Amino acid sequence: MPEPEWLVHGLIQKRSTAVMFGKSNAFKSFLAIDIGLSVDTGQDWHDNEVSHGGVLFVATEGANGVGRLRIPGWYDHHRIEEENRRAFLYPKEIRLDVADDVTALIARMKQDFFALVVIDIFGGSMAGSEIEDKTARAWVHGIQRILRETGASILTVAHTGWQDETRARMHTHFWGSFDTRLRVEGDKEAMTATLTVERHKDADSSGSWGFRLVQSHGTLVPEIDASVTKSAAKPKKLSGENRAALNALDDAIAAHGVMQFGEDWPPCKVVHIDQWRKYVYLLSPGDTADTKRQGFYRAKKALHNGGHIAFYDDHVWKCAG
Repeated sequence: MPEPEWLVHGLIQKRSTAVMFGKSNAFKSFLAIDIGLSVDTGQDWHDNEVSHGGVLFVATEGANGVGRLRIPGWYDHHRIEEENRRAFLYPKEIRLDVADDVTALIARMKQDFFALVVIDIFGGSMAGSEIEDKTARAWVHGIQRILRETGASILTVAHTGWQDETRARMHTHFWGSFDTRLRVEGDKEAMTATLTVERHKDADSSGSWGFRLVQSHGTLVPEIDASVTKSAAKPKKLSGENRAALNALDDAIAAHGVMQFGEDWPPCKVVHIDQWRKYVYLLSPGDTADTKRQGFYRAKKALHNGGHIAFYDDHVWKCAG
């Protein structure tokens, strides 16, 4: 196989799909604009070589602010002359699980050369639900049509899941379809963010950058800052309830644990969350159904936030250490 061709070296490959995911207020949109406009202007993205090409932004939330403030503010901050400002903002809503909308988008893209499409935000780019299999398959089919018929790369911005902050909030079929996964962690008070490559399907999956968000020309602009690093979660002391839930997970894995194979699964046994829940409920036979349910939810959230367990596709496992 040939070496990958990079649109942004080490970050996004040509003719590929990438998802950038993180919590709300992690500065994902500002980083996506920073990447997109680096491609649009052809200037290096923080010392990473860029292949120059047109960029189309599909802003499903806050399009007015993106077009009126954020994009012009980035250009002004970087002193880009008016004649070199060529990014486009798609003028209407998009439903990438609807064939007619995909056809209209492709027709617009064929009027100019676009090397990159930035979709922000994922949840607003479909008619159906982001957790439905039917929607997922239609959306992925639409994305593949865009790749095939235009040759552009696609960067999609998404929120993390409700229960699992280690992956985007979406059906597994969506999640498995992306060629690249980029994780963003932000600190709103410190005005910092990190961007980490979690996976490239066809290239070395490494790379992490720290940024400080600076106010400039009515927007926030990321500036590289080597002192900003990815935060390491510190394990918290377990309460009695959480310790019992973790012991129940040991029992559930011992009785029902299975090995799953694939790049998203760990090298250890996993168990379905419902099986774990049954074992937790056995520890509190006198409690009401509602009390058991609330206790399990508290323990699951605390153990995950503390780095003791991880989730994928409705399965759970214990983290090393």
